[in-house]
Amino acid sequence: LQRKLLEMESAGFTDQEIQSQARLLQQDAYASTERALKEHFVLQKIAEVEKLEVSEDDIDTEIETLAEQTGESPRRVRARLEKEDLLESLMTQILERKALDLVLQHASYEDVPYEPADAVSSVEEQAVPSASVEIPEAEKTPSAETLGE
Repeated sequence: LQRKLLEMESAGFTDQEIQSQARLLQQDAYASTERALKEHFVLQKIAEVEKLEVSEDDIDTEIETLAEQTGESPRRVRARLEKEDLLESLMTQILERKALDLVLQHASYEDVPYEPADAVSSVEEQAVPSASVEIPEAEKTPSAETLGE
């Protein structure tokens, strides 16, 4: 967040623009954090209820995958993860992935073809969707005429 605000300042944004953007960025950060936490707790609960566990083979497989992606040896990747205390985070990721895989295996869904929404025909309709709606003229009543006098 701070880095983004500094970038905006360097780019010549006004203080008001930066403050406005800071609020939006902070709201986005809160929303994504909230969503991630909910997802984490739901997947952890599924793993607990379904008695899912992470085996040493699961960890080794994940480390081998990371090693292939980074071009390092599996031993070096494991050492780095242990040194940076990231092995438990890796185990959490594996467990959550197992829980998500379980959910997806049991989910029922229906393939529905994609249908694009109707295109909006004018800029006015995009800006004011109700602009194409006719608004009826107000009727004058006797009480309205006497108020004007």
